[in-house]
Amino acid sequence: MSNQIPPTSIRLPEDLKRWLGHRAVDNGVSLTKEVLSILYSEMERERESNERTVA
Repeated sequence: MSNQIPPTSIRLPEDLKRWLGHRAVDNGVSLTKEVLSILYSEMERERESNERTVA
C-alpha cells in the first residue's frame, strides 16, 4: 500500500503556469511544492480571517 497522494490534474493558463514556474525556481522548489505552499498559505490566511470575524 502506497502513502503517496494520488495525482490531480488541473488546467492552467500559460501565463499562470509560467509565473508559478518562475516562483518555484526562485524558491528552489518543485512546481508542485510551490503550488502547495501558495494554497496552504491562503488556507491559513482564510482561517485566521474567519477566526477574527467570529471573535
